[in-house]
Amino acid sequence: MSDLKKYVKNRKTKDKVFAKDYESGYEDFKLGIMLRQARENAGLTQEE
Repeated sequence: MSDLKKYVKNRKTKDKVFAKDYESGYEDFKLGIMLRQARENAGLTQEE
């Protein structure tokens, strides 16, 4: 397990607000990546 994963796991157990915000923020991040990939695969720019 990486140091980052260890840190996040430890922090999530100690800080419930962090845990909640981390999960929702991570889901938003994943959605953004999926949208970017779909846009790039379609040959579109951000402006389009």
